[in-house]
Amino acid sequence: MPEFGHKLKNFVHTLALFLCMAVILSLVGFILAGIEGIIWAAALGVLILVITPNISPSFIFSMYGGKLLTADNAPGLYQITQELAARAGLPSSPPLYYLPSQMMNAFSVGTSANPAIGLSDALISALTIREIIAVLAHEISHIQHNDIRVMTYADVISRITNTLSLAGFLLIFINLPLFFLGLVTIPWFALGVLIVAPTIMSFLQLSLSRMKEFDADRAAVLLTNDPEGLAMALSKLEIYEASIFDILFDRGRRNTSEPSILRSHPDTEERIKRLLSLKEHSKDAMKYPNHGRFDIPVHYQKSVKKPRWHLGGFRY
Repeated sequence: MPEFGHKLKNFVHTLALFLCMAVILSLVGFILAGIEGIIWAAALGVLILVITPNISPSFIFSMYGGKLLTADNAPGLYQITQELAARAGLPSSPPLYYLPSQMMNAFSVGTSANPAIGLSDALISALTIREIIAVLAHEISHIQHNDIRVMTYADVISRITNTLSLAGFLLIFINLPLFFLGLVTIPWFALGVLIVAPTIMSFLQLSLSRMKEFDADRAAVLLTNDPEGLAMALSKLEIYEASIFDILFDRGRRNTSEPSILRSHPDTEERIKRLLSLKEHSKDAMKYPNHGRFDIPVHYQKSVKKPRWHLGGFRY
């Protein structure tokens, strides 16, 4: 019963956020072209949503230089992934991709029917088996609850809103000479909506992302019964996220000083606190080796990308 209440609360929260996003998008479309603007915005959104799920995960990971890991090359990773997928009730185990990056990262793409998970070289090298199990459980939880599709929908709505707002600004800019000549008037309310709409949409999208991350953390613990494993992995990710510039100039506190409304992921300390408060136990708990690493074939590691410096830190 508590689990049903949690799912219902999150469903209502997600629905409310999407309704707010739809209202903002409709308002921007109406300002630009009346009822036809709303129809065109909706049509464009539907078109993009139809096309997006059909993009192959292999194509997406190819843009990151990712390589497909096979069960022969990474038997340990695939064994764990298959067990977690079975516990989550997925029809099949998602394929794994090796990302030749020195940035610690893991993410899932595709749909629940055709998903895939990418793991970076830095993450595989730095995390223990126990911690990687927790990270895989987190990503499989995203797949299990269709979070990828939900976030794709939110991203599409946000991008369309930004595009329409930009088009509105261009129209107003074009009409500025006529405005100064007194031949036209500028609807200031409409201008205000065009200014704040993209910002509000971004806040809503970030709020949805944070909620999904909390949910995936909780669902991962239900799969592994090991909140400490994911907490340790998050702690390492937080440390590795800080660039050398941040460390040298004591900017490591930037995440704590940044307002939560501006983050795509929840504060790590809050995530760890929630994880450690979970007291889920089960007789079929997985085994978690505290030490050791998963081995990746050497020929995969030859393509690891070196960090490139940009203003404010290193990027990979």
